[in-house]
Amino acid sequence: MKVLIDTNILLDVILLREPYLELSKCVLQCCQSLVDGYIAVHTFSNMFYILHETEGFSIEDCRNTFNKLLYVFDVASLNKSDLITAINNEAFDDLEDAMQNEASVSSKIDFIVTRNCKDFEKSTVPAVTPEDFLTLVHADL
Repeated sequence: MKVLIDTNILLDVILLREPYLELSKCVLQCCQSLVDGYIAVHTFSNMFYILHETEGFSIEDCRNTFNKLLYVFDVASLNKSDLITAINNEAFDDLEDAMQNEASVSSKIDFIVTRNCKDFEKSTVPAVTPEDFLTLVHADL
């Protein structure tokens, strides 16, 4: 199984956000051994802005965090055609969500794991909550 981990799940763990921390940690742990986890390439720039500009992380802390993530996760990329599709996808009101969708399609992702499934209601890749993802993973064992 290939899953794209949405930014909110990653930030839950990095920022120790309650009440989401434990489930989000379990999702990331599954990506270490049970499933193939992906992060969209643009997620890194989004997280850098949030961590550095909003949360006060140093540039070095951001680099260290991202290097740790890249040890576990593959990267779902976008090419020019994917980006054009995302920009013009009227099913999405949010460009970042459209880009998550296109990165998932191009990487042949099975599920997007997010706490905001409503943002992906019209996605071509099904979105699941962390709870539903963990149920799917354990059902496959």
